[in-house]
This record gives sequence, structure tokens and C-alpha cells, in this order.
Amino acid sequence: MIISHTYKYLFIGLPFSASSAITKELNEAYEGKPILRKHSLYHEFLSIATAAEKKYLVFAVLRNPMEIAVSVYEKMRTNSKGNYCNKKLYKENGGHISKKQREQFNFIKTNKASFQQFFLKYYTKPFTNLSDLTIKHCDYIIRYENLQEDFLKVLKRCGINEARTLPKFNTTKDKKKDILFYYNEEIRARAKYVFGPFFNKYNYNFPENWGPNKPAIITKLYFNSQIYLKEFKESFFKKRKNQKSIKGSIYGDMQRK
Repeated sequence: MIISHTYKYLFIGLPFSASSAITKELNEAYEGKPILRKHSLYHEFLSIATAAEKKYLVFAVLRNPMEIAVSVYEKMRTNSKGNYCNKKLYKENGGHISKKQREQFNFIKTNKASFQQFFLKYYTKPFTNLSDLTIKHCDYIIRYENLQEDFLKVLKRCGINEARTLPKFNTTKDKKKDILFYYNEEIRARAKYVFGPFFNKYNYNFPENWGPNKPAIITKLYFNSQIYLKEFKESFFKKRKNQKSIKGSIYGDMQRK
């Protein structure tokens, strides 16, 4: 999470949604300072914000979850930065790598699993993520697909002149550009079930030859119930430690300045 008292904005960084690139750029070029954790949520900010800070412009990045699932898989398949074997990053040691993520990493590694195998095993329910707890609080939403253009629009709304083109950072190694390389016919029906409600909510579209996106009523009800449950857990049961990120990470180094 990045805040600027000079330009009066708050950026909420969501996982796998250009949070590293934007966090780094705001800090280096636009008077942004780290506050709380890298992926803190808006209700956490409200618990410490002043009346003036609560009026700051809030923005975040929304990304197609089909792309997120591929990025998760490819980062695990390549063990990006050695993260999934780094015990310092395990949640029980104060990091961000959960036991579930390690289970998924080990499944891919042990079985040399394809994306299709990974997806069918771990994507079994309608997809929700922290976007569902964040976007409703935002004054502006950057679409990952229009990252540079939308980021510039945010700067203009804050009265900021662009210093430079937003640099690419922390891109996923070996990821194929064609999303349909991953979402072949074998998993098409599952993908429509998993992502259909999210796509309807945030105006994403499946490929035209996949047919209409019409999630069943029971699927939509389950999707909405999971959002309410996630919000309840995040707000009342998850205890957050505001310790610094590890030294050498983007956010950790910012916190130590």
C-alpha cells in the first residue's frame, strides 16, 4: 500500500496485478511512501487514517483472473526468484508464501504438471480474490490490460505530470502470450464455471467461440456468498502483523529508507 500526502492518493496493491511495478514507480517518481503492508486492504487503512487521509483518491489494478491463474502457475513452475523454497518467505516465518501455495508448487514440481492438470486440480469453485474487497472502495480502477494508459489517467486526476513511461517489472518468466495456449478445449467448461461470475461482475469476456457467459443461479449465489465470507474473515478474524517485508524486496527496501 502506497500513500502520498503531497498528491493525496492511496494505491492498494493487489497480488499478481502489477503491484510491484506501480509501487516502485510511485515511490521513486511520485512522492509515494509505504504504509502498512504491500497488500494491505482498505479496511486496514481506515483503522489508522486521519479524516483528511480518508478523502485521498484511492486506486487499484483489476486483472483478468484467467491471466492471474496462468501467472501463478508459471511462477510456481519456474520457482520464480526461488521464493517457494525460501523458508524466510513462509507465512509461519512472517513471509507471504502459504502452505497451500507450497502444496501447489510441490504438485507441479513432483508431477511436472501441465497448466491444465494444475487448473483442474486447484480451480474447482467460482473464483473470487481480494479485488472483490477492494474495487468497491476505489475512485479509479486501472485495467491491467490498459496499464500504461490508465496509470497516466490516475496521475492526471491527481494533478501529476508524468515523469516517464511506467517501467515493466517482475514479469512472469516463460509465460506464453496466447492465453488459449493454456485454456484449451480440455478445461474450457471448467474455466467458464470458475470465472463466469467474476467476468459478469467486472465486464470481462471469454473468447467468442466459447459461447455466451451465463452462470447458473446457484453458481452466482455461491460466488456472492464467498465474497461476503471472505470480507467477514478478512475484517474480523485475520490478524495482520505489520512487520517489514524482507530486506532486498521492493517493499522491504522502501520501508527501510
